[in-house]
Amino acid sequence: MAVLSGRDIKQLVSSGKLVIEPFDERLVSPASYDLCVGHKILASPLGPSIPGAIIELSSRSPSYGIQSGQMVAVLSAEGLQLPLDICARFGIRSSFARKGIIAFGGLQIDPGFKGRLVMNLQNVGPEPVIVTWNEPLFSIEFQRLESMADSEYAGAYQNQEDFPDDQYEFILSARTTSLAEIPALRQQVARLNILIEELEERLPDIDQGLELDPQIVQRLARVHQAPKQTLMSREEMRRKLGIG
Repeated sequence: MAVLSGRDIKQLVSSGKLVIEPFDERLVSPASYDLCVGHKILASPLGPSIPGAIIELSSRSPSYGIQSGQMVAVLSAEGLQLPLDICARFGIRSSFARKGIIAFGGLQIDPGFKGRLVMNLQNVGPEPVIVTWNEPLFSIEFQRLESMADSEYAGAYQNQEDFPDDQYEFILSARTTSLAEIPALRQQVARLNILIEELEERLPDIDQGLELDPQIVQRLARVHQAPKQTLMSREEMRRKLGIG
């Protein structure tokens, strides 16, 4: 098998043999094509109080920030249709991989596939990563088979225009602890430390009021410095106190 060049991709699309809809020549690379973020994202929960959500991207709200540790599913803006002598592979663009985004997709796209592509992403970086509607996110390369396939792809994802039902269920209904809850826990610990500091400032000083009065300290010092002969003897003290 041989990887198609950018020139081959443009020629196949122009002839109608390979369908990429919509197609933009500016997204053609030397040996691949960039696919963009579609209008819908499935976002996993960020903790018990922030459940999973369906994110609808639009001109009013075009972007979504993938939080550290969070998993999302992204749908390609483009629909594809491969001929029987072409297969493909796709993955995340390196600009997103360098920010800590890991992509999970299928092994390959079989000949005859029709529909949009779905990719699961997880942010393993330290900061949120923004994805934007119609922004290039995937890179796809096409390979020409040595011989034509006997039949087109006929799996569960043929003619896919939306996320599969099981993916909606898996991402939106997640209930277990995920990596995305770690930053939230860190924020809670920070808030707890602030509350402890404020409480310590408001509590009275337990040592306050235990200091000796300065006058008493002075009198004790004078007694300590007085000549021994001026001090009352033990016998005289016992007699004064009436102790036999």
